[in-house]
Amino acid sequence: MPDKTTRILFVDDDVVTCRVMQRNCDNAHYHCQVYQDARKCLASFNEEGADIIITDLRMPGMNGFEFLSEVRAIDKDVPVLVMTGYSSVENAVEAMKRGASDFIKKPFDFTELRLLIERTLKNARLKTENMLLKRELGNKRNRFGMIGDTPVMKTLFTTIEKVAEVSCSAVITGETGTGKELVARALHDYSPRSDAPFVAVDCGALTTTLLESELFGHEKGAFTGATQRKYGLIEQANGGTLFLDEICNISDTMQVKLMRAIEENCITRVGGSTSIPVDVRVIAASNQNLEYMVDQGKLRSDFFHRLNVVTLHVPPLSERREDIPAIVDKFIAEFNERYQRRVQGFDNISLQRLCMASWPGNIRELRNVVERCVILADGPTLYWEAYDEEMVIDLKTPVKFSDDEFFSLTDLEEKYINHVLKCFNGKKTKAAEVLGIDKTTLWRKLRRYEEGTELV
Repeated sequence: MPDKTTRILFVDDDVVTCRVMQRNCDNAHYHCQVYQDARKCLASFNEEGADIIITDLRMPGMNGFEFLSEVRAIDKDVPVLVMTGYSSVENAVEAMKRGASDFIKKPFDFTELRLLIERTLKNARLKTENMLLKRELGNKRNRFGMIGDTPVMKTLFTTIEKVAEVSCSAVITGETGTGKELVARALHDYSPRSDAPFVAVDCGALTTTLLESELFGHEKGAFTGATQRKYGLIEQANGGTLFLDEICNISDTMQVKLMRAIEENCITRVGGSTSIPVDVRVIAASNQNLEYMVDQGKLRSDFFHRLNVVTLHVPPLSERREDIPAIVDKFIAEFNERYQRRVQGFDNISLQRLCMASWPGNIRELRNVVERCVILADGPTLYWEAYDEEMVIDLKTPVKFSDDEFFSLTDLEEKYINHVLKCFNGKKTKAAEVLGIDKTTLWRKLRRYEEGTELV
């Protein structure tokens, strides 16, 4: 059913054709504007847009090819139908190569054109819907600069959304290379403080004396070499967020000074006596078990609990292997752009190896591997063999045998399948891919194992 709100632009230098088109569109309840001048049509489109454009190819002044190029410069997605008055379709094919959606020969029957319009508009709507769905899926998988569609990552994303809205202190835990600073930046970027500075401090890279000077700043003459006043990182982060990475490396003395600054919202520069008010949100991170560090006396209990209003745990790759293919794709796209490559991806075996690797260095280590593979690639397909055999979970010999222990092939198959399922946390689709069988066959085998019957 034609939609009166659908806007059609029709351009043809022939006056009669334009009149016939206008009359037919009115009778069919289309909202159509006709033009004999392509430039006028282009100006109208540039100002008000259109749902579909229909143009002749042979016109004086600006021809159909030039008109099509100008339209595509304004909008690369609007459907464009071209009309050709020649028995050959060469011109129409060329127009489609340049971005036309479809073509129709002149003279045409309006009923035929009407069907073509409806089909083209339907295809355009489906394309838009698919694009929106992909964008929505992409937003779910790629949020806060992190990719994840597994339950642990969805939980993390939800927590980030809630915590970012307030200005409470927070502690981020997770293994080395999991992306703790990305979480801290997300808490800042999606908070009311996003317009103010985000200042990151690696507490493990500085001695106690240097850390105090870096955080609190110092006055001129405070110590040898202090030739001028220095504003500390806490002052620089005023109104924003201070990220303290690896807080377990902070000395007991510095923990006390930091706790006092957080509680009183003011600092004093080294060598100074003036109290300086500051408004800073503190986010701390560590790859250690902080409660254990408190029990061991390596972290002050009062300091820990002052920071630990909310805890966010970043899971290691070993707990979200299903995210690895999407993460790898993101890295490949990044390095293709950086190094001007056209790599398409890893072969299936290499991708399986990547998914099964232990990744003690987590995202950082995976990123380095992908970058190295892209740099050294000889073609569009990447290949990877673990440089350390202990790095990959061994699927080839999952069962150890003694010299006097024997299994039937059926029993051995059952042990191997159960091992693969265990490696993938019971994910049958992933296990079936590794095993090289379809999921239905895997289900049948598992049912047979449960019932103790032979597979027919």
